[in-house]
Amino acid sequence: MSITGCRNDALVTLLNSVGYQPILLPRTGLTPPELYIYKNDKLIRRGPLLDYLPDGATMPELNRGQLDNIEHHRTDKKSLGVAASFLGDALKCIGITSAPKLDLSFARDRDITFSFDDVTYVSIDSSKVDHMLDKLNTGAIPKEDIAAGYLHIAYDYAYAGSLSMRAATAFDTKTEAKALQIGTYIDLGTQGQVSVKDDSTISFSSKNGANAAFACKIGRLEKRGKKWSFFPEEDAGDSFLSDENQKEPYLLERGVVMLVEEE
Repeated sequence: MSITGCRNDALVTLLNSVGYQPILLPRTGLTPPELYIYKNDKLIRRGPLLDYLPDGATMPELNRGQLDNIEHHRTDKKSLGVAASFLGDALKCIGITSAPKLDLSFARDRDITFSFDDVTYVSIDSSKVDHMLDKLNTGAIPKEDIAAGYLHIAYDYAYAGSLSMRAATAFDTKTEAKALQIGTYIDLGTQGQVSVKDDSTISFSSKNGANAAFACKIGRLEKRGKKWSFFPEEDAGDSFLSDENQKEPYLLERGVVMLVEEE
């Protein structure tokens, strides 16, 4: 799989603005730091950085916390197909990867807001990554990939516990959310569950309760001589920077969701 042009520009822009690269990696249990290769417009996960350290190496303490809910507002009332497409992508971000039935006709002619709820993060300080690099052994990773600067480290993952879809105003009496036979319109199969929270809000979650990462913060890993260096921020003068003195989190690509391949 490769990079996909993102149809969900508002969400991606929001994530980029706070330094996160949105990813589609329907896998639970991810924790930083992890090693990736970004090559030929592909992001390939190689696995935990700890796997590339000597036996007996230990993981530094990780930071864990809560993030604000992240919302995406659909203002095009005529495009239920686009809303359903966004919902399908967002469900993958919370670990629901099977092809769900998504009929949003009950929400026709209403503004829709999607929200990633119960958002948490797990991260490692970049200074701790620096210390881990002293004994890094890249093993079977091709030397030409190292020389070309393709190696990256994900040092922060964001996870969503659930996803909600809310109408701008309450549904009318004929289509009030509480009265809907929701299974007639939406079926998440064996991986997910859907419930009605109130008259205007429907909530989606994974049945196994395990959260998938939907975004990460990532930095470049470079070998200069015999020394490894980690760069979680943009270099001065890079095209993303409007001010050479401004430091911004490193992003692989702006405005797109990265589809991740497993090595």
